[in-house]
Amino acid sequence: MRGASGTMPLTVKQIADAHQSGTGEKGAPFVVDGVETANIRLVGMVNGKTERNTDVSFTLDDGTGRLDFIRWVNDASDSSETAAIQNGMYVSVIGSLKGLHERKRATAFSIRPITDFNEVTLHFIQCVRMHIENTKSKVGSPTRTGSSMGVSGSNGFSESSTPTSLKSTPAPMTIGSNGSSTDLNTQVLNIFREPANIESEHGVHIDEIAKRLKLPEAKIREAIAFHEDAGHIYSTIDEFHYKSAFAD
Repeated sequence: MRGASGTMPLTVKQIADAHQSGTGEKGAPFVVDGVETANIRLVGMVNGKTERNTDVSFTLDDGTGRLDFIRWVNDASDSSETAAIQNGMYVSVIGSLKGLHERKRATAFSIRPITDFNEVTLHFIQCVRMHIENTKSKVGSPTRTGSSMGVSGSNGFSESSTPTSLKSTPAPMTIGSNGSSTDLNTQVLNIFREPANIESEHGVHIDEIAKRLKLPEAKIREAIAFHEDAGHIYSTIDEFHYKSAFAD
């Protein structure tokens, strides 16, 4: 069995059909298509939102089923994020799936409203692609480390994670000092994946990346949009701070 890695795009139906690895002990990861889940990403409509002092709970409906989420509220930034989420709104949720004896419990650590509904279609395409690649690997393909969708052994997505024709934001390019073409997307992602930035509570500010790469903010935002759409990063306290979705 391949190890869990990266953020796995899933539907509620896939989660409903998942089974717990091992003997089903408390905290054991769930397995989808032969791959243990680490972080999961779902897209759907919010229903039944309930706010309490320490947490916010809601149900996510993606058309294939419903899944209950809980979002713990620890500080003002958490309160601000959950306050923006309303019933009937489409959101992208990154979280984790745990359970005991097949009882599934989902915890959200990033909830982002969807403004471009092409993202809904793209998410389901990514789910289909991951399912096909994972099930193919069980019937003769060489075993790989890390889950599919282009995830590398170092827990990062490669450029093959999303088909070129489906990328909503083209990969921006810049020219290095030696005259060679350098992929700006890779440079930006490498900054997010630096150990200090992974451990940072609020992530990295866009201005910091622009200063380090000596590029206009507009160029940096193109790369940010690319990685956010692909699920590589997510916003934290505001639309200027972002953090890697992977923990090396």
